Parts: sequence; C-alpha cells; structure tokens
Amino acid sequence: MKVYIVFFVVGLLSVTTCTDKSNMTQYNVYQTNLDVSHELYTHHLSDDKYHYLFGAIEEDTRDFRTSEITIERAIVGDEKNWKSFSENILGKCQAVCQTEKYVYLISKQQYQERQDPKYSKHKLYRITKEDGVVLELYEWDKGNSFVRDIYFTSKDKGVVLFRPSGNPLDYQILKTENGGTEWNLQNINKPVGEVKMLDTNLYFLSYKRNDKTDWIYSIEKKSNELDSLQFDLKITDFAVSENGDYWLLGKYNERTVLQQYKDRKISEIKTFSEDAEFSPNQLYKYNDVIVVLASEIDKSMLGGFGGTKPAMYLSKDNGLTWSNHPLDEALYLKPVSFYKDERMTAYIGRGKVLSCILKK
Repeated sequence: MKVYIVFFVVGLLSVTTCTDKSNMTQYNVYQTNLDVSHELYTHHLSDDKYHYLFGAIEEDTRDFRTSEITIERAIVGDEKNWKSFSENILGKCQAVCQTEKYVYLISKQQYQERQDPKYSKHKLYRITKEDGVVLELYEWDKGNSFVRDIYFTSKDKGVVLFRPSGNPLDYQILKTENGGTEWNLQNINKPVGEVKMLDTNLYFLSYKRNDKTDWIYSIEKKSNELDSLQFDLKITDFAVSENGDYWLLGKYNERTVLQQYKDRKISEIKTFSEDAEFSPNQLYKYNDVIVVLASEIDKSMLGGFGGTKPAMYLSKDNGLTWSNHPLDEALYLKPVSFYKDERMTAYIGRGKVLSCILKK
C-alpha cells in the first residue's frame, strides 16, 4: 500500500448560493403509471434509449422468501409510461449495473422463513436489453454476506465488491474474465463505502475511524496493489476526473463543502451550508457538469415540527457558477440515475418521476 502525504490549501470561493440564470436548466415532473401500492423502488439505470427502474414486492411480509424484484422500463422522452421489462426475480435487489447490451443484477435471497442473515445467499443475473431474457450466472452461498457494488465493463469482464461476513474488515474484490462463470478473489481487508470505476480503475471510500470516512483507495487495472489518499474531510461521496483529479463532497466541521484535489493541493470549490441542518447525499460529475444532491431540514414542514426535503445544485461550467433548483414536488430523490452530462432522472415518490436536462 502506498500512502501519499497530502498538502491542503483551502480557498473559500463561495459561502452563499450562487445562482446564474445562464446556468439554469429544464426539469419536468411526470405523474406516471407506476404501481406504488406494493412496490418500493430501490435502483435506477438509464442509457441513451431507456430508463430501468427496479422495485421490490413482498407478497407475505412474514416470510421473506416471497420477496421479488420487478423491473420497469420507460422510453427516454416518455417518462410517464412504464412497462414491465422482464420476469420478476426472486429476492431483494442489492446492486445493478449495465453495459450496452445487458443489465446485471445481484439479488439477495432468503431460504429460511425468518429473516436471519445466515440463511441468505446472493445470485447474479444478466438481463438482455433487447428482449428482457433473464439468465442466472452465479451464486454466492454465504450467509450474512453483503454486496457493496457491481461493475461490468464488457460481457466477459466484471468486478464485485463483496463482504463474506458481517465484519466490515472482510471486504474482497471479486473479478471475472469469463462473464461471471468464475471469479478471482483479492482480500482488501478494509471497510468499503462508495465505489467508483473509471477506465477499469477501481476507487472506493473507506475509513480507519468509523466516525470519519476520509480515505480513498484506488486499484489500477494492471495491478492489484492498493494506493491511498487521506483527506481532512468527512467524505460523503466523490468523483474522479479523466485527468486524475478528485472531487470531494462532505462535511468540514459543520460546513457542507465541495473540494477539488489537483496537483497534490486542495481547493474549495463551493460551500453549500454552514450548519448541521444540511446533509450532503450524492455527487455526480461528467465533463463540466456537476450535480450535488442533499437534504435539508425545513422547520415549517409537518405543522411546524419540521421535516427534511431534498436539495439539488447544478453547475455546467466545472463549478464556477451554480444554480439551486427548487424541488417542491419531491418527497425525496431516490433512486437516481444519470446519463453522461445530458440528463438526471429520479423517482420522487407517489408515482412521480423527475427528469432534468443537464445541458441546454
């Protein structure tokens, strides 16, 4: 493991919300035909043609073997109308990813009536986008295991972040070169939080004190060696640019900030809030587009008792100017999907879907 010494140079560029009318974008809220009577939507994928929304059904809440995963699909540009895409898959959705032709899904399945983690297993499925055909690829029969994330870069090559037990130090990187039939194992023995993949290089957020996620580890595609960087920030989410820069969203004391790590220096791009009532949730970056999703406490909600509401900040010029988009109709933004620097789509509750055009 290589640990780099990080020098911090902090430049406070913005404290208040910076809104530039030229930076505003178009977004629409659609009342859809999605069935919300018994479904909980957990994951979302988008490509150039379709949206894929993954839901959960429990026919009998007393018997967790009855849980099933549904997959709904909508055409991009017609977010009102969703159709069942494939047959239901047994279990609960743990992770999804996609390639040009396939959707990959890992399901956690119970094989005893009671919800005891030692009576569970994980199964990997591949769903063909053209016709919705479901193929089971692999099974991990390890009770109390956990899947953090999955990435397939082609039909043959894939990576799974897997924890075979309840111990957060037991994480492994599983790699396949033959489409999921066989897997090679690398023990990393570190907690794993958010995971990113860029050009088959793997990055993950971790910690050495569980009250502060401040380490990012990386593994290059030609090596199994872990490199690491430690930051003076409690990181919620991060992004890695093509040129190797890190973009960090998190808390510095009570402040919610976005930072950039470039040329071994830290610069502060934006301060979103100065207090603890604002919580960062997600960072997305593609080319010059940056999206920050958060939640904030609104004391006027629930008859004065207060509640949380989602917040969305967008920059189209690599963080120079920002727009704060009102999300009055959204109960929450989950799950969310992004397609390049073109659009963001999110389920916002009560059968409604938000579609945001990120670039004019």
